[in-house]
Amino acid sequence: ELATHRMLARTCARLSLRAMRVSSTFNVTHASGSSVFGVRLFSSRVQAPISSGFSHGDVYNPEGSAMSPKKACGCPKVFLSPPHYIQGPKVLASLGRYTSKLLSAKKVGVLIPEMLKDLFGDTITKSLKDANIEVKWANFGNIPSREEIGRLVEEWKDEKLDAVLAVGGGSCGDCGKGVAFHLSTHCVIVSTQAATDAPCSALSIIYTPEGAYEGGWVYPQSPNIVVVDTDVILNAPIRSLVSGFGDALSTYYEARTCWENPTALSMCEARPTATAFAIGKQSAEMLYANADKAMQAVAKKDSSPEGMEALESVVEANTLLSGIGFESGGLAASHAVAQALSWIPSVHHHHLHGEMVSMGLLTMLCLEQTAGLPGRKEELQQVGEFLVKVGLPVTWEQVHFDPTDQASIDTFMDKTMEQWFCHNEPFPVTKDLIMDAWKAADAYGKTLVAKHGDAPYKKIHKK
Repeated sequence: ELATHRMLARTCARLSLRAMRVSSTFNVTHASGSSVFGVRLFSSRVQAPISSGFSHGDVYNPEGSAMSPKKACGCPKVFLSPPHYIQGPKVLASLGRYTSKLLSAKKVGVLIPEMLKDLFGDTITKSLKDANIEVKWANFGNIPSREEIGRLVEEWKDEKLDAVLAVGGGSCGDCGKGVAFHLSTHCVIVSTQAATDAPCSALSIIYTPEGAYEGGWVYPQSPNIVVVDTDVILNAPIRSLVSGFGDALSTYYEARTCWENPTALSMCEARPTATAFAIGKQSAEMLYANADKAMQAVAKKDSSPEGMEALESVVEANTLLSGIGFESGGLAASHAVAQALSWIPSVHHHHLHGEMVSMGLLTMLCLEQTAGLPGRKEELQQVGEFLVKVGLPVTWEQVHFDPTDQASIDTFMDKTMEQWFCHNEPFPVTKDLIMDAWKAADAYGKTLVAKHGDAPYKKIHKK
């Protein structure tokens, strides 16, 4: 069973490039009430839902939303977060109580991959039954497409659900957010891995039924409840946890860039708050202090107080702190590079989102160092040594980027420049600057590998 869970978790992580694969301001229908996740679009006739008008920019920063590139124009500071975040060992067994007491739910839909239902279905069933909650089960088909969301809305549209519970990785969570939104009901995310910061975000990444990236939907608010059982994370693949390190570490450095640039926008298309910036910084500090011990705990399945304390810290950093930090703190060149890498088949087929962000972060720091921003040289050293130590990619070879493939180079450059948040940097970003920084990141990564070796990378990637 553990081997099965690991295989599925790895599959879910690959399918979900997280809430970071953002190429524009995405639109969804505005919710009319604040007590539920979204607005009901479906009546007797159901079709695959489409984006239809909501963007954070239209709410908080209409003038800036129309700009290209987007810039802050006297807009307010905005902070988003889930109302309830619950993390700890064996919290899955209390899912029914949380849903009943916090949402007054009497009937819920549970969206879950079949293999995870085999692992956790009995625990979830008992918890919901004990809370006197009626359950409607649905199998998640592995891809959060408009068609999959439409299928589930059709299946549940007459059930009068009080909440949609999405149990699984990032893709399942993204699908659950879309279903809850279109049913105008509460959304509960039960994350079975800590690979990304997607669970806490007000965003879904949407794919075609064939698995090609299509776009994303922004929602007016975050999921109502996020539940993370650290006993489950302890037994999930270590690679998914380490990938989350790459995503979460970058949160601080990108939020700092947005905070220091008075024209930069957060992912809310508003100015970042000091709270989000501080949360992003705390995320990085918790990773630096606890990543090594947490990895040892997962590798050894060590549930001792010391091991679990370290794991609890990095799971919170990966999921909650990074989720709030990126959305309300802002993204910059690091995630623009990661987004661009996801369009290159050799990279996309071999790597998780946080592994791409690892290379993006090195590139951003090289870019900012060249521009003369203070402290970047020292930060580049600290970040690089951390990435090598935990086994994240630091070179083109490790991230499967082929420098002889001109088509890949052209795609990489074009997609990096297309990301509006790439231009949150406090200086004009050009293709030449990006390419120079990309080359510098690879060169620096090679010096790191020469100095420290690549044993952690090979262990994580089973090479």
